[in-house]
Amino acid sequence: MKVAIGLSFFDKVKEIPRAMDPVYKHVDYVIGIDGRYKNYETDHDYSIDGSYELVRDRYPNSVVEKFLGSQVQKRQRYLDIAGELKCDYLIVWDSDDFVHPEYQDWDFFYDNLERYSKHYKDYQIFQMKAWIPEGWRNAHNAVEFNAWRDYVRIHKDPGNQRYALECHFWWCAKDTTNEDLIMQRKGMWKADHTIEGVRITTDSKLRDNKTLDTRDGWAWNNDCEEKRRLYIIENNINYKQGKLEFNGFWRYDKVGRPVSKICD
Repeated sequence: MKVAIGLSFFDKVKEIPRAMDPVYKHVDYVIGIDGRYKNYETDHDYSIDGSYELVRDRYPNSVVEKFLGSQVQKRQRYLDIAGELKCDYLIVWDSDDFVHPEYQDWDFFYDNLERYSKHYKDYQIFQMKAWIPEGWRNAHNAVEFNAWRDYVRIHKDPGNQRYALECHFWWCAKDTTNEDLIMQRKGMWKADHTIEGVRITTDSKLRDNKTLDTRDGWAWNNDCEEKRRLYIIENNINYKQGKLEFNGFWRYDKVGRPVSKICD
């Protein structure tokens, strides 16, 4: 079994050691993708705080790349790289994630993953449990605090997966087209099973208010942008009355109406 961690980061030199130090020895590769999301509004494209160099130099099994694109495009890179490295699984790890101290039995985790994967052969994505503490500053996503939540974090055969319909929480086979999905010829993947042994948690303690404010603005714009792009995809496939274009990435008002363009 060959396993990689997929880490998307941008100016997170304070968070990365907490996220990766307890983890990197339990995987074959740490795939780090450095760069801002294209519609994240700041004055530079790649980390300037030493994050890239930290991942490259601190973790001997790291594969690090700089990439500027949308959230979906950037996250797709670690799926693709994991495929190029012939990994059987990719575990997605955000920079503010870290292993929960009471749940870090990697042998049990991998035994469960192998057992579930063999038993449920058609399943390509699996969940991990995450503890959401009181005080974590969420970014427009509805969560219950002081509670466990299941998140899709494990991708089987990652090189044959892609993010579906311009959305960062939908996945399908790489050879499935958007038209296949909209016309219901093929479906997206679902995750009904949670792999126990290792659990994660998160907090906002290592992010300053300016970073959190910028992140929150991006998260709202990105959520609205993904909905707009889904509408365009559906319209172009269902009605075929002239093709609508994405026409860049936009800012949105408080009710979700596009008001000005951020970038192409």
